[in-house]
Amino acid sequence: MTVIVNYGALESGTDLKELLRSEGLIIIRRANLSLNQFKALAESLGTPLKTEKHTVHDYVQIVSNKGLFEDKEVDWHNDWSYGRGKYHGTILCNVNSGHLANTIFADMAKAPKELKEKYKKEYGEYFPPQELHDKCFTEKQIKLLKKMRVRRPFVFTHNDLEILYCSLGTTDKDFSDVREWADTYNYEHYWRPGDILIWDNLRMMHKRPAFKGERTLWRVQFEIENAPI
Repeated sequence: MTVIVNYGALESGTDLKELLRSEGLIIIRRANLSLNQFKALAESLGTPLKTEKHTVHDYVQIVSNKGLFEDKEVDWHNDWSYGRGKYHGTILCNVNSGHLANTIFADMAKAPKELKEKYKKEYGEYFPPQELHDKCFTEKQIKLLKKMRVRRPFVFTHNDLEILYCSLGTTDKDFSDVREWADTYNYEHYWRPGDILIWDNLRMMHKRPAFKGERTLWRVQFEIENAPI
């Protein structure tokens, strides 16, 4: 489910794309990157998603107590669940005090067979929560998302794995059995200085608790080349 890489090892030819395909979640230690270095790393993973709000660059967003998501709890979700295109990759860099809120991941490839069988023939419809509309999107983007109303199958095959995809925080239904499993079987990341996380949102669902204090991270969403949906 996770693999840990020291930043210095990347110079020896570590293939991050292949690790992402096989593991779903990569932890990079001791990075301490400048903004330009972080941008270059993100670009090496796939085409970045350009966005307009909470940015320090065309596609580098600031996730902070004063910006994107603020200091509030963020429910289980998959980034880009409600978007068109294949921007299912996320890279997140600890700039300042990431440790104030751990990031928790559920590997949905490991969801039990019973849940996958239960939802195998169903589809979910995804849309951003109301509280994020003004903070994360332009009025034009919200109108476009309403028009698209993205639907995705709950179960599909990705990188030869059967995935249960159910972005709980961006759908209007509450799947209590999926939530119970994710709350029980997960990986909780305790942020360290210099940490970078990279994950595949088609496989990994994640959440974050509320926190107090000054906390800043950089985020880029990028294309997953072999995304099936």
